[in-house]
Amino acid sequence: MKKFIPFILIFLISYSIVFSQETNFDFGAKTNFGATFTSFNTSEGDDSHLELLLSILANANYEGSNFNFDSEFYIQYGQIVKKDFPPQKTQDNFILTLMPSFRIMEKPCVRLFWQAKAETQLRKGYLNDQETNFADPMFITNTLFLGEKSKLIEQTETQQFNVTYGIGYSFQNIIKKHFQLTSETTPSNNAEFADGPTAVLNFNFSKSISEKVNFNSSFNSLFLAKKDFLKSTSNSRFSSLFLASLEIYFFSIEYSNRLVYDKELGSKRQLEQSLVVGLKLNI
Repeated sequence: MKKFIPFILIFLISYSIVFSQETNFDFGAKTNFGATFTSFNTSEGDDSHLELLLSILANANYEGSNFNFDSEFYIQYGQIVKKDFPPQKTQDNFILTLMPSFRIMEKPCVRLFWQAKAETQLRKGYLNDQETNFADPMFITNTLFLGEKSKLIEQTETQQFNVTYGIGYSFQNIIKKHFQLTSETTPSNNAEFADGPTAVLNFNFSKSISEKVNFNSSFNSLFLAKKDFLKSTSNSRFSSLFLASLEIYFFSIEYSNRLVYDKELGSKRQLEQSLVVGLKLNI
């Protein structure tokens, strides 16, 4: 956790920072913060609480003639604050993705990708009555795949649409301390491993509707077919993150959709959605 603290502090300095030069390297970071206060009175008594939601999205990318490097860092944390009660966590996501690639064929365009993805949560919580914490569990997936990175529409100063897709093979390391996977008969603090064929689909779209109105969306997904997948499709892992935001002057409306299905975590899917209206500040 300590090695990520400097990055978190940098991103919290401002609500939104965007940096771009005429070189092949670009960096962007955006923070969205929203709060909802609820108060009601019934025959059983009064109740009031404050719900807070913070999200941080950062990208660092490099595009060369043959070598490309893409990365994404996403944090989302929400909690309910209520008088005389400890804060209750509602959402907690930590996702770090690094993806270098090399062009190995020009026509047709084929690239060799290596994607390293870490998925966990920041603070203590519960999943199916089991306690979770940072890196307990953490899914680290290394994927080597062949695919393409293309621009589906004409790239201009006001609009961009990039898509990356491919198929390959993944090696997954499940780090845990106290969390018990469904495949375990007894709790163990040892790391677990999984591997199998993988499909990757990512896209990013941005458009400037006017000088003060912008729309951005992104989708990142990974499907891993584990051992005996052909016998039972439940032997798989699917994780995705969809983000969409509309920025109008100093305001922003952000929608997030986080979906995870993994038999090791439980028989049911995990779906988190949020729609937050907040303030935006560019520096």
